[in-house]
Amino acid sequence: MAVARYLALALTAFLVSPIMVMATTYDINWAAGIDYTGFVAQNTFYAGDVINFHWDIAYHNLIIATDGDAFDQCKNKPNLGHYTSGNEALTLGEAGYYYFMCGFDCKSNGMKMSVFVN
Repeated sequence: MAVARYLALALTAFLVSPIMVMATTYDINWAAGIDYTGFVAQNTFYAGDVINFHWDIAYHNLIIATDGDAFDQCKNKPNLGHYTSGNEALTLGEAGYYYFMCGFDCKSNGMKMSVFVN
């Protein structure tokens, strides 16, 4: 019985560990005038990856839009997160789309980025 539990735990650790090790961290200079589509197209994102956003707090913020429609229309309320620190490390927790935008420059400068997580 103890051997079976040990083997089950060892197998679980073996299967889960590669996922944790494979997580990637991306650094983003969050600023107006940058087209993020190239960055997104060049990378494949997975649950557990981290995006570090860095921005000038005098000019920008970071908002996570509720869905694609809110993102397309640059609607920042309601939202799934509103950050003003200038530095945020956001873990992509599960598969699906994530919609990031600046509440100040989304409409005027297209400061937004959508990411699909596998």
